[in-house]
Amino acid sequence: MERELKICGKGKIRLRPDTVCAEVVLQGVEKEYAGALEKSETALGKVKRALLGAGFGEETMKTSDFRVNTRYENVRDEKGDWRQQFAGYEYRHVLTVRFSAESARLGAFAGAVAGCGADPLFSFSYTVRDSSAAREWLLREAVKDCAKKALILADAACVKLGEIVRIDYSPEEGIFSSRPIQPMRLNAAADRAAPVSFDVAPEDIEVEDKVTVVWSIG
Repeated sequence: MERELKICGKGKIRLRPDTVCAEVVLQGVEKEYAGALEKSETALGKVKRALLGAGFGEETMKTSDFRVNTRYENVRDEKGDWRQQFAGYEYRHVLTVRFSAESARLGAFAGAVAGCGADPLFSFSYTVRDSSAAREWLLREAVKDCAKKALILADAACVKLGEIVRIDYSPEEGIFSSRPIQPMRLNAAADRAAPVSFDVAPEDIEVEDKVTVVWSIG
């Protein structure tokens, strides 16, 4: 049986966020399916018009989720027993908007959402515009870490490293982001178009990736 040495290597990097990924969630319940679609479309139109008026291009606005589901509620009948009762059709539309990570820009966005008249939920996270270079660097560092550990262990065990038998890697998704504020509702001010003050200093995003390399040893 051929002997093997299996090593897990890690790469770490800290990145300064340069992009805001904001989410506007529109949701509600209507008795009719057509009514749910119409209400969702109307609310979406209000949000888009408000954002366009605040200087955000329509090309930055993307629908990341849209669904209409039946909704049931638990109610007691005349005998006191619980049963499910049809409540209507629940719509959910998530609009994602990306823009530069500037406090003034974020404030303008939040102000537009607060004054749009659609009463949406609002949340945002920080991320990096281009993560491809960082991902490549992480992989290289993880493999270098494997090689370094393998040489140390082989020397300590008085064995000789042979050829690489295999490399195992399972990429992780959604690791290049941080969310400083949870979803919330913004109340419109007297001036419905007034920017909202967001004095947020995001922490650097710390990212880690792993690679496993297997060598034959003699």
